[in-house]
Amino acid sequence: NSSPSVHISVCIHVCVYMPSRAATTSLPRRAFVACLYAGCATGSFYGFGIYGGAIQSSLGLSDASLANINTVPYALGFVSAPLAGRVTKAFGPAAGLLLGGAIQAALQVAMYAIATGAAPTGAIDPGTALVLCACVVYVGGQLISSAAFSTPVLHFRRKRGRVVSLVKAFVGLSGAVVSQTYVVAFGVPSREPGALRCLLIWAAISAGTCFFGAACIPRSPSQQSREPAALLRLCFWLLLLLCGASMAASLVPQTGSPLHTGLVGLLGLLALSPLPLALGPLLPLLAPARSRASPGGRAFPSPRRAP
Repeated sequence: NSSPSVHISVCIHVCVYMPSRAATTSLPRRAFVACLYAGCATGSFYGFGIYGGAIQSSLGLSDASLANINTVPYALGFVSAPLAGRVTKAFGPAAGLLLGGAIQAALQVAMYAIATGAAPTGAIDPGTALVLCACVVYVGGQLISSAAFSTPVLHFRRKRGRVVSLVKAFVGLSGAVVSQTYVVAFGVPSREPGALRCLLIWAAISAGTCFFGAACIPRSPSQQSREPAALLRLCFWLLLLLCGASMAASLVPQTGSPLHTGLVGLLGLLALSPLPLALGPLLPLLAPARSRASPGGRAFPSPRRAP
C-alpha cells in the first residue's frame, strides 16, 4: 500500500502533464502535411513533357539541346545535395523550404521569359541559358528535398519508412494532378507557345507549397509527441485512390469529355484531402483510445514511482 502523498503526486502528474491526444500528435501532423505539400514542388521536372515541345518550337532548338535542359541539372546532385542538407541543418527546415521555393519559382519564371523571348539572353545561346536556369531550379529543388524528405523521419522514428514513402509518392501523384488539370483548363498540350504557361503554373506551385510548408513545419520534434499511425493509414488509402483516379483520367478521352473533367475534379479533392485530416481535429476521433503508451504509441508519459 502506498501512502496518500504518492496518490496525490501521481494525480497531479497526470492532470498537469498529460497532454490531450490532439496535442501530442500536433507536431508530427504538422510536419507530415507540410512536407507532403512542399515536396510537390520537386515534381516540377515531371511537367517538362507539357512545355518541352513548346520551348523547342519557340527557340528552334535541336533535340539534343532540348534534352539537355531536363538532364544536365541532375549532374549537380552530388554537389548540391550535401550543401542543401547543410543549409537545412544550420538554419532549420523552414529556411530550406523558403529559400528553395523562392529560387525555384523565380528561375521558372525566368525560363518562361527566355522561352517566350521576353528576356533576351544577349551573347548567350537561349538553349544554354535555359540549361543554366534549369540547373539553378534543380538546386532549389535540392533545398526543398533536404527539408521535405528528412523532417518526417525526425517526427516518425518508428514509422520513418512509411512516412517518407508517402511523401515521395505524393510528389509523383501531384505531377499527374497538375498535368491533368492543365488539360482540362487549356486542352491537350502541343508545341504552340501557349503550353509555356505550364512553367508559370509550376512557379506558382513551387512558391505556394513551399511557403505553406515553411509556415507549418516545426523546427524540431518533441519527445512528448506521439506518432499518429491513423493519419498514415488514411493517407495511404487516399493516395491509392488518387493513383487509381489518375490512371483512369489518363485512359479516358480527354478532349471535351465530362467523364475526364469529373475525374480531374476528383483528383483535386483527393489531393487536398490530407490537409484537413492532418491539421484538423478529425484524426483524434479516428484513432483507437489508449490509456497509456510508450514511444510510438503512448498518449502520455507514465508517471514515475515516488521514492
